[in-house]
Amino acid sequence: MLGNNTLAAKRKQLNLLFVFPDQMRREAMGFWKKGRFKGALRTEPDPVVTPTLDGLAQESVVFTQAVSTCPVCSPYRAMLMSGMWPWQNGVVNNCHQTRKDHLRHDIECFTDVLETTGYETCYVGKTHWERNDPLFDVNQNYVGTKEAPGGHHFNPYDTYIPPGRGRHGNDYWFQCVKDVHKDPRVYSNDPKKINGLKDGEQYRPKIYSPKLEADVITDYLKNSHGQRDTSKPFSLIWAPNPPHNPYGSEDDCDEVAYREHYKGKSAEELLNRPNIAESDADNLAKAKKSVPFYFAKLTGVDKQLGRVFQALEETGEADNTIIVFTADHGEMMGSHNKFGKLVIYEEAFCVPLMVKVPGKTNGTLEDLMITPVDIMPTVLGMMGLKDRIPATVEGRNWSREIITGDWSKTAKPKSAHFLGYNNKFKGVRTDRYSFQIDQKGEQLLFDNKKDPYQMTGLQLADIPGADADFLLSELGRWLKQSNDPWWREQKFAEIIQYPA
Repeated sequence: MLGNNTLAAKRKQLNLLFVFPDQMRREAMGFWKKGRFKGALRTEPDPVVTPTLDGLAQESVVFTQAVSTCPVCSPYRAMLMSGMWPWQNGVVNNCHQTRKDHLRHDIECFTDVLETTGYETCYVGKTHWERNDPLFDVNQNYVGTKEAPGGHHFNPYDTYIPPGRGRHGNDYWFQCVKDVHKDPRVYSNDPKKINGLKDGEQYRPKIYSPKLEADVITDYLKNSHGQRDTSKPFSLIWAPNPPHNPYGSEDDCDEVAYREHYKGKSAEELLNRPNIAESDADNLAKAKKSVPFYFAKLTGVDKQLGRVFQALEETGEADNTIIVFTADHGEMMGSHNKFGKLVIYEEAFCVPLMVKVPGKTNGTLEDLMITPVDIMPTVLGMMGLKDRIPATVEGRNWSREIITGDWSKTAKPKSAHFLGYNNKFKGVRTDRYSFQIDQKGEQLLFDNKKDPYQMTGLQLADIPGADADFLLSELGRWLKQSNDPWWREQKFAEIIQYPA
């Protein structure tokens, strides 16, 4: 029988390792301070330690203007999985026990395509795309009914996804739920990893979730107990919950990373963005307390990613695996007197994105304003599966241009769409400007070239007329393309320049 390394060498089809932590902002990677990447952003990078990501950047295409579109968990994940805008994929809000949103079961998603083309498919970590119904018993085990012994929720937001269409073709399943990083609620179809429990029975290992998940992934790669058919290529999606809040103490982060790199550092050193100076006293105090733990979580994820990369090398799969690293949205961390996401400010709206294609990428910068709906078709294109991109996909396949760097035959998009939460805000970002209009008609505008920290709000009348017209026409075009309710209602047609 052929060994793993020989099988990997013989296999022509590329594997995929797709990693996206929750709530990690674009600036939070150490390599932005070094070498060819220094000065690539208009603002100062965060003082964060990420040696694994620094190494990955040297072998990747590194994006400077990737955006989240709708910077909150569920809508981003649904766009990533489906390649469709929220109004078509079913998720326009964060999935919650009071809402009926969920990723449609009847559409062919990213991992559905991979499963039907012969991939071993694996999902590890956070999902947050399924409707949250009270289908659990009092002990938080899934029973599949609202009638007794069911009728209970166990978490207001994310929920366990049972076998079936909700998993969208992911065969190996290890799902971690709840924003309590050292006490994740785990559900898996691998009994060896959950103390012999069945799929749907809750396991609480009391282990820091990135380490727990990296243990599962390294064992999966090494095929320690027959988790996969090593004659087939694999798709492995890893969605760590950290660095998502809470940011309260060592009890919810990688305490070793905190003590080694951030404990005792001054708030002025860690909070290096001038737009935090405008914060009120309570917000600033919260930011000073939170930021070392936020960065410790980032460094902790980076540490576990290093273990996964080592397992790729040890199994002979590294040179046969596309690696994508990104995030669902960023984190304000006190800037503009805000925490979290859901806003058009760069800290929340822009996300990290690196793509490594073995033998074809080598540390180049790319300013494409790529969006979540573009990720699925682009990665499928890189995997040689462009003919399998579903007709329902609304994003663009940029694989050829990204890998070759040749844009001579293709025009890059000149803007990217912003969707605020609950249909309350719409906006557009260009290389220079960020513009938003809310449901009351109130507007927000920044010149990101002259004012990269977005500290001085403008009016449309303050910028050249041609620039203002372009922003309003691009916004109208995006609203039409995404089949947004504002387009259908022609909302603010006296301001927004909708296509004819």
